Amino acid sequence: MESDIGRIHLKYSGCFQDAHDESLPLVMFANGIKYTPTVKHIGQYAICNDKDFVMLRHRVCPRIKDDIPLPLDLDQDFDESRYNPRIRKHDTIYFDFILQWIKEYNTKPDGIIIDNKFDPQDFHIIAKKGALKSLGNTLTDLYCNDWVLLACKYEGAIYLTDLKMEDESYEGFHLRASQWGSIFEKKTTELSESDLEQLVEGATDGSFYDFSSFALGNDFKVLVRGELDAKNDDGELYELKTSAIPRSDPVGVSKYKRGKLAPAWLQATLSGCKWLKFGYRDGNGVIHDIKDLKVSQDGREWEFYDKKRGITCNGKVVLGFIQNVLQKIRDELKDGEMYRVVYKGKKGYDERNLHFSKATGDFLPDWYKEHIKELYESTSQ
Repeated sequence: MESDIGRIHLKYSGCFQDAHDESLPLVMFANGIKYTPTVKHIGQYAICNDKDFVMLRHRVCPRIKDDIPLPLDLDQDFDESRYNPRIRKHDTIYFDFILQWIKEYNTKPDGIIIDNKFDPQDFHIIAKKGALKSLGNTLTDLYCNDWVLLACKYEGAIYLTDLKMEDESYEGFHLRASQWGSIFEKKTTELSESDLEQLVEGATDGSFYDFSSFALGNDFKVLVRGELDAKNDDGELYELKTSAIPRSDPVGVSKYKRGKLAPAWLQATLSGCKWLKFGYRDGNGVIHDIKDLKVSQDGREWEFYDKKRGITCNGKVVLGFIQNVLQKIRDELKDGEMYRVVYKGKKGYDERNLHFSKATGDFLPDWYKEHIKELYESTSQ
């Protein structure tokens, strides 16, 4: 089932044409939180053969291989027709898979709503991890990359997704480098026989998406869906990343911390990962060194002072920034409304501001809204 999210700019851009654009200073939201949230696993699904949805009743995650030979050539497996994001479908069109998981979690094979059901109203925000990652990386991104978030509120729950910018594309080296990370994951992990048995018949691989919950502040509950990379033999989760071999000069160290460590820390923290595994490559996509880095509670290992914005940035400030923006959405969004949040650090926009606009409507498919209606009718009986 294909979502309309993939054509979101065409379908919904008109909804916001006459909407009031509220522009607020970015630093207004950059207040740190006191405690790093504890992440709890809720459920999981897999996508096999790039399209087949598989509901998983037990957690499945690729295992880190025992022996990873070095040097490791990633570029030899590169295939432009397979990896070019202008050819393959963006992950944004798979937002419906989040909704499909909610429906299948609640439904028996015969279509009857189960007793121990998943209630979206138990959470204030239901989000793709990519949306929270785009939001949190705003403070650390050296290149001020643009992003757009879209939220809608339906029957008490807020759904949040990130949208790919219309002009987003990769060419040449950037196209190759953007996909070496995926190849690194394939070459350094493996699935057990018991894990393969849960997938569709004939599948030898898959992408595994985990639903995790955590609280921001005292009463702000978030459900986030993100892809799982790997685990070790003790069951500890890993976030896998590649990086150019860092330079040792101050500028090189700063670029490595802000460009690689900070976003990797955020992804790992949102998924409850305890470790980062970095593969350090040369300009030809050959890995020469691999290191395991412990995920800290507060991101102090990449902390820096932003002279331009006048703030000290670390993990607690990034998480506080996410919380404060989501809190604004939570406070102001009513049922039947959409919120668009835009950040354009490039192309002449004032990069110090976030731009909020509101419109009537939602981006949820009819089949999901019908399920929610049945869900709450069964609850009231």
